[in-house]
Amino acid sequence: MEWKMPEIAVGSYRSYNRKQERLSIVKHYERMRELGCFTLRDVADMVEDRSAVAYLVNDYQRKGYIDRIHRNLYTVMDAETGEPVLNRYQIGSRLFPDAYVAMGSAFEVCGYATRRGNEVFVATGTRFTDFRYNGVFYRRVHAKAGASTEWVAGTRVTSLEQTVVDSLHSFEGEAGLEDVVECIMRLPRLDADKLLECLERYGNGYLYQKCGYVLEQLQEYVELPEAFYRECRAHCASTVRYMIKGAEGLVYHREWRVYGPCLRWV
Repeated sequence: MEWKMPEIAVGSYRSYNRKQERLSIVKHYERMRELGCFTLRDVADMVEDRSAVAYLVNDYQRKGYIDRIHRNLYTVMDAETGEPVLNRYQIGSRLFPDAYVAMGSAFEVCGYATRRGNEVFVATGTRFTDFRYNGVFYRRVHAKAGASTEWVAGTRVTSLEQTVVDSLHSFEGEAGLEDVVECIMRLPRLDADKLLECLERYGNGYLYQKCGYVLEQLQEYVELPEAFYRECRAHCASTVRYMIKGAEGLVYHREWRVYGPCLRWV
């Protein structure tokens, strides 16, 4: 259950005002900086006085020490730049305890995207409405049970293999596929076994088709063993699929039983 800020009467504010000298602003601010993002419950643990939480949070916001990101989540502001001390991806991975940055945003974190968008994809089991903070849209995507994640530059993010599989599962249209391909072409060597583990977690025959087809087209860059493609073929769906519905110029690839675009940007 979400921790709510208590209602405090005017008299209580005056009472807390008299106690404020005993509360070290520096101490609390430094603790907040250590956390980067924090909740009202975190503040209550710092001051050890539930009645002081509302005053402290409102006072710090007014002075520009902290800023509210979304609902019960706050971030510390840098005194010199006036910007959050955490970047957009670090914030995204701290929205909820189980949150991590995924898909195109994960490529961005690791430095393999050709450009940076104005949104961050956050995978979490917690429902939330997409929202904007500091010019960035935070968009929820479904978390995959058992997804492979790691910490990169202070951000919990999907592994490269997980990011490739997730992105090929969820891209939209030819432009979306092009973005994924451009990122894959910039990646270091992928681990074939880890790719297969990610595919197995999905258990989706069509995803085996898509991944096998696209990665084989990019073999010059990914250099995956033939055993990887054999395993993908063994799990392919028996039906013929269209990778991009409504697109023109799709070519049938018999080996993968898919109508796919010619990857002309390769």
